[in-house]
Parts: sequence; structure tokens; C-alpha cells
Amino acid sequence: MNDAQSHDINPAWQRLESLRPSLPRHIHIQRRDYNGERWYLLQDKSNGRFHRLSPPAWRLISAMDGRNNLTQVLSAAAKPEFYTCAEDVPTQDDLIHLLQYLHVADLLVCDLPPSTRELFARQEQKKQQRWLRLLMNPLTWHLPLGNPDRLLNKLMPLARLLVSRTMGILWLVVVAYALLQAGNHWSELTQGQLQRLLSPGNLLLLWLTYPFFKVLHELGHGLFTKVWGGQVNDCGVVFVVGTPLPYVDASAATGFQSKRQRLMVGAAGMAVEIFLAALALLLWIQVPSGFFSDFLYNIIIIGSVSTLFFNGNPLMRFDGYHLLTDTFDLPNLATRANQQVSYLLRRYAYGVSEIFSPAQTNREAAVLTCYSIAAFGYRLFILFFIILLVASYFPLAGLIVGAWLIFFQLCWPLIKAIRFLMADKQLLAVRQRAVTITGAFVLAFFSFLLWVPMPESTSVEAVIWLPEEARVKVESSGEVQEVLVNNGDQVTQGQVLVRLHNPALTTNLAVQQAHLREFEARYQQAWVSDRIQAQLLQQDIDAISAEIELLQSRVNSLVVRSPTAGTVRLLRQHHLPGSFFTQGDELAIIERAGKVRVRTALLQEEIGLVRQATRHVSVRLASNPSRHIHGELLQQLPIATFELPSQVLGAQGGGRLAVDAQQPSGTRVTEQVFLLDIVLHDFQQTGHYGERTYVKFSHPARPLLAQWYSTLQQVFIRHFS
Repeated sequence: MNDAQSHDINPAWQRLESLRPSLPRHIHIQRRDYNGERWYLLQDKSNGRFHRLSPPAWRLISAMDGRNNLTQVLSAAAKPEFYTCAEDVPTQDDLIHLLQYLHVADLLVCDLPPSTRELFARQEQKKQQRWLRLLMNPLTWHLPLGNPDRLLNKLMPLARLLVSRTMGILWLVVVAYALLQAGNHWSELTQGQLQRLLSPGNLLLLWLTYPFFKVLHELGHGLFTKVWGGQVNDCGVVFVVGTPLPYVDASAATGFQSKRQRLMVGAAGMAVEIFLAALALLLWIQVPSGFFSDFLYNIIIIGSVSTLFFNGNPLMRFDGYHLLTDTFDLPNLATRANQQVSYLLRRYAYGVSEIFSPAQTNREAAVLTCYSIAAFGYRLFILFFIILLVASYFPLAGLIVGAWLIFFQLCWPLIKAIRFLMADKQLLAVRQRAVTITGAFVLAFFSFLLWVPMPESTSVEAVIWLPEEARVKVESSGEVQEVLVNNGDQVTQGQVLVRLHNPALTTNLAVQQAHLREFEARYQQAWVSDRIQAQLLQQDIDAISAEIELLQSRVNSLVVRSPTAGTVRLLRQHHLPGSFFTQGDELAIIERAGKVRVRTALLQEEIGLVRQATRHVSVRLASNPSRHIHGELLQQLPIATFELPSQVLGAQGGGRLAVDAQQPSGTRVTEQVFLLDIVLHDFQQTGHYGERTYVKFSHPARPLLAQWYSTLQQVFIRHFS
């Protein structure tokens, strides 16, 4: 024991000094280097848990043989020649904290006198908080199912196949080919599929498919762990938002000396899912639409989007997180990241001294800080996403679950922070400074939210719109016989553009005209001899005349004329001669010198703010998104409708608005929208109308709190009204 320790003795030391601790026999310790730093990995083989120890902690543990008391343990471990600097030499406090940690982890073998048990009471409570974690997160329930070791032993031949080089090459070939096919069929994969994916019937199929698919995911983790000698002693089911998801405890892979093996165990589940998604994609391309096609599409989405954005996301403690920590040697990343932020707050904001950063270098400190902030922001995003998802289908349940989660995930940590600020002994000497700084920060933060105006905007999709009078439509079906104009010609109103030919129509007209002449002759004869018969013939003549008038109008419509003056744009100029058009088909459009319009569809929660508080309108074309075109909102009443002006605004056309999957048109929306027109300035349309555009309505700046309140109010109106 050094001089500093002899003059500054921990009050608990006298009660603990006589303890003769040791570790259980089922403990295995191995050396592990992380980024050039030496650590020691302690494995508890009874439960598969791992504990990372610093070199000073390892030296203290190595002296715990059941015969040495604490003074002898500290003397054996605190020899100066073992350390490069005096700060690394363990102290009495370090030894007491290590004993507390080992006691909580069930790694301490010694008899604790009654007078010392209260020193471990606070740590002991951590072992009894499972119910509290369930209370704080009611959407995640754990249900253990036992030891899967017997099943994994039977599947060892499959495990050896999965880790073989042949399987790795096959995986690369199949996934690469599937990616090429996905690019070739991208439009079929994206357009119109989102609405079908979220339809009530498919949501049930998706809910049933997801757990069985995840069984294969977890089986991949277990087999890769087992084949390299690791033990898998636990499996079960986690219920997340009511969905049962299996899990296996593959933490034994942490003890593998080979980083490659650890990384492969972490990636095994995602590799299985991606491989199955690739096979499903290749099969989905070949099968017709139907139940089996929808089932395959669900597998594609689960194995690609779900895997990459959830399991592969390093901001959540799933596979991506463990891959990140193993790849860059950042063990306990999430815990140490939170500790680093706490250290920065206490050390530099509150002025607490004699505390140390969990980071070893400035670079590591920056990485930990950034990770903690990013993970916290992502957790908030997921929190509100889950609340909105539940509220979309079960509004009342969404309200209850949302209030519950917000309290325990936001309010409860805030209450704990206040308790720490007001009562923690670590802040005893600097409590006034800590309270002052915290109060100033809270005041500044809420002042910013309440008073500082921030930009506000509404971003929607729109389509370049053409008035109906400028659309050249075919009024009678027929084959193109003659094209009298060229693309880009200037035409006048009523000018002939195209002549169509319909032999059946003209023949039918000639037949009806012959019938009319026959009935007129019979009418002349009956007028002299039989007046009653003449009246009946007159009725037939009137009916035939009406049909002839209709047929003549349709024959006249075979000559397609320009509805207005302007520049003609033929839609299918290279295929017009000989092409057959049915009634209602668009043949051309007439561009006029007037200003170009775009038409957008707004939801109920968007229309009020757009109409009442729009200061600037900016439009970008999908074909040239870098160019911003100034627009002006027309002062007219919005059109409330359930029909979109174009398919490109609906989900089937890649737009944002949900459409009725039962309607083949792809323009029937599931909730009422409001159509508005915008006039573009300094823009000449030379291409085809119907192109997608992106519109941004800029509103007067408002404080963030006012913006959030309006958004929350609209959400409540939308989901609970």
C-alpha cells in the first residue's frame, strides 16, 4: 500500500480488510488486444457471460486465491514495477469497486460478514430489476424456451456446410445475380408494391411470415457458434410490438480468439436472410401474381430492407452493432459511449474532479461521443415511429402505449437525472454550480424552442399539368390513315391533324342509311293506305335517324382536329401510321405560350397551412432536380376529391399517397386529398406533360415548439377524430 493510501483510507476498508476472496473454478480468462491496448476477457462458463477487465483489475484478481486477505491482495497487485505510470496502480477504492462488481456478477467466492452486506446492497438491487425493465418497455417481452444444444448437435453437418468455402462462393454468386435481376426489374419491385405490402390482408401474412423467417436467422447464429466450439445454452422468444421473434444466446462467440470467426458469427443471421431474399427474388420474377407471389415479396422485403436497416444498423444493439464493435475493437461501445457523455458533462460542465474518461485517446473520445448522440437520436426516432405505427391501426392503443413509452423512455430518465443532480454525493462540492449550469441550459433550451423562429416548409409531389382543352383525344376508334402535321408544327384551332379509318364504322353508317331509305319508302306507301302502320313506321324512322346521326358524328370524328391553337406534340409520332387508337386515347397535346402549371395533391393536415401561410413556392423537376423554378400558388379554392390527377402521385406510380389497391386505375386514394394548381414562372415546357415534380411551400418562420404542436395536433385529428 503506497503512502497516499495510508493517509487516505476508505471508511469501508476496515470492515472488508479481513475478506479472503477467490473466483469460481468455472472462470476462464484470456488476453485480448483492442486497438493495441491490452485487456483481459473473463468468461463465466456457467452462464456464458463475458466481462472485460483492465490490466490492474486482472492483477488484483490473480492475487485472489482464497488465502490472501484484501491487504495482501492489494500489496501483491500494486507493485510499481508492474505499471508504466503511477495512475495505473490500483487503490483501495479500486479493489472495493472490483469486489462489488464481482459480487453482482456472481463471480465472488467468500463469506460476507453481516456488517459488510450493506456495502453491496445497491449493486444487489440490479439483479432484481427485470420487472422494472418490462414496465419501462411494455412492447418487448422475453420468454425463455430452454437450451437448444441438442438440436444444434443434430444440425452439425449443416453447420459444417455453411462455414465451407464452397457455400461462401455459392452465396456470392446467388446474391450478385439477384442484385442484377433486381436492377432489371426495379420498376416492378417498387411501383405499386408498397400499398400492397401495407394492405390489411398482407400485413397479417407479413406478421405470420416474419417470426418463421427470423428462426432461420437465429439458427444461423447458433450453428456458426456451435461449429467453432462455442456453447449455445439459451434460446427463447422476444415479443416486440406483439410480434414473436426468436433469439439464441450466441455470446460464446465473444470468447473466440479469431476475429474472423467472431465477425462471421455476427453476420451469420443477416447472411442467411439475404441469401433467402435473393432466392425469393429469383423465384418471384418467374411466378404470376397471387398469394405465392405476395409471400415471396414479403421474404424479399424482410431479408433485405428489414435486415439491412434494423439488424445491420449499428445504432441498435443488433448484429450491426456487434459487427462494428468487433471490427474496430470497440467493446462495450454503447455503455462506454454513454459513460463518455456523462464524463464530459460532469467534468467540464459541473467541474467534478478525480473522474476519468472511459476513452483512451482523443479520437476514441470523439467516436464515443458521436455514437452516443446518434444512438439517442435514433432511439427517439424509433420510439415515435412505433407509436405512430400502432396508432395507425389501433388509435386508442397507440395513445396509451405512446404515453407509457414517453413516460418511461423520456420522463423517467429525466427524473433520475434530477435526483442525481440534487442528491448524488459526487456533486457535493459543486452542486450549486451543477444546478446553475443545468438550469441555465434548460432555460436556454426551452427559450429556443419557444421564442426563436425557425424555417418551416411543406414538401409534396406534383405533376406538370395540361388543361383538358389542350389534350387531343380520339373520339372514335380507328386506324391512323394519314398524319397531316409534323411534331412541333404550329397549328390553329380546328386544323386537321390526323385522319383515322374505321371500315366497320363507315359500313355500319352506310347500312343504316340504306335502312332509312327503305323505311321512308314504306312510310310513303302506308300513308295512303294504312295511317296506323304509317305511324309505327315513323317511330322506326326516328330511331334509325338518331342512330345515323350518332354514327355520322363518330365518322366525322375520324378526322382529328386541334382543339386550340399552339404547338402540336405527337405522343407516338414514330408509330402513328397504321396504329389503332380506341376512343379516349390521347393522340397529341397542344402546347400554348401561356404559363405552365403543376398540380399537386395535399392531405388534410397540409392544405390549411399551405393556403393560409405560403410565402414562397419552389418547384424542381424529376428530370432536373438541381434546378429550382419559382412558382405561384393560384388563388382558387382547392378541389376536394378521392381521385388523383396522375398515377405518379400515388403509391403505384412511386408517389407518397396511398391508393386503393382494388382499383386498377391507380389514382383512387384511400383518404380525401385537395388539389391545387401552381403556375411556373420563367419556364418553357418542351417535353411531355405528366412529369413528376417536387414542390416546396415555404411558410413564415415559427418557433419549433409551435411547429411541433401543430404537427401533433394534426396527427391527433387524423388518427383519433
